Amino acid sequence: NPVFCIAMIWAGIAFWKRYRDDDLLKYLFLMGAPLFMGYFLYTIRSRVHPNWIAPAIVPLFCFMAIYWDRRFQDGTLAVKKWLVGGLCVGLPLVILLHDTNIPSKLIGKTVPAKLDPLRRVRAWSGVADAVNVERLKLKEEEGKEVFLIGAHYGITSVMSFYFPEANAGVPDNPIVYYQTPRVEGHPENQYYFWPSYLDRKGDNAIYVRKLKLNGEYGPLPQHVKDQFESHEDLGVKDIFYRGRLFHRLNLHICRNKL
Repeated sequence: NPVFCIAMIWAGIAFWKRYRDDDLLKYLFLMGAPLFMGYFLYTIRSRVHPNWIAPAIVPLFCFMAIYWDRRFQDGTLAVKKWLVGGLCVGLPLVILLHDTNIPSKLIGKTVPAKLDPLRRVRAWSGVADAVNVERLKLKEEEGKEVFLIGAHYGITSVMSFYFPEANAGVPDNPIVYYQTPRVEGHPENQYYFWPSYLDRKGDNAIYVRKLKLNGEYGPLPQHVKDQFESHEDLGVKDIFYRGRLFHRLNLHICRNKL
């Protein structure tokens, strides 16, 4: 919300002059501002994701609300107008961003999948179902255990969350793993500290990677190929949500873990 963002920054600069000795405001400011500013400066070096500053938003929002409430109590009546303006700007957007199906109900047109801000949080159960169909099919055909390898920590987390069997097996007997690091001993993400599938000799696996909506993908990573006796590309699986293509997957069967 641009109104509240400006109000938050303004409060962060101005409170030192008026309320420097207020312990509550100092506490909230220090709980949020260093993280917010740290990632702002980090953008000079590389890309950051919006959710990285999430822990800073709540304390800074509380800080802003308390600061401007005190200014209102001190006689700055314009605060009320800015509050109304911020609500008028933010409320319609909040409603839309929490339910992007509203346009289809009002005007009969849906938000294109590429523009839907909720695409990252929708249709993941469909992704898990599509993967599980192939897993159970392979398990029945070849009569041996089948585990799953995620190409990215995101798709690995999704499968771990949506598979009841995966939930039941963690941490002692998982069936979902992140791919082993390309460079041995080099942690790529938090799954480096989870159990590895390297000891599952003779088992089959399905390698899962999420694609961009254009569906293009390269070969199976060489370090994964070398871990199995053979592999088979199952092509692209399309996952739809209310008639819109939301996710694309590429699956590879990896047979006989070496």
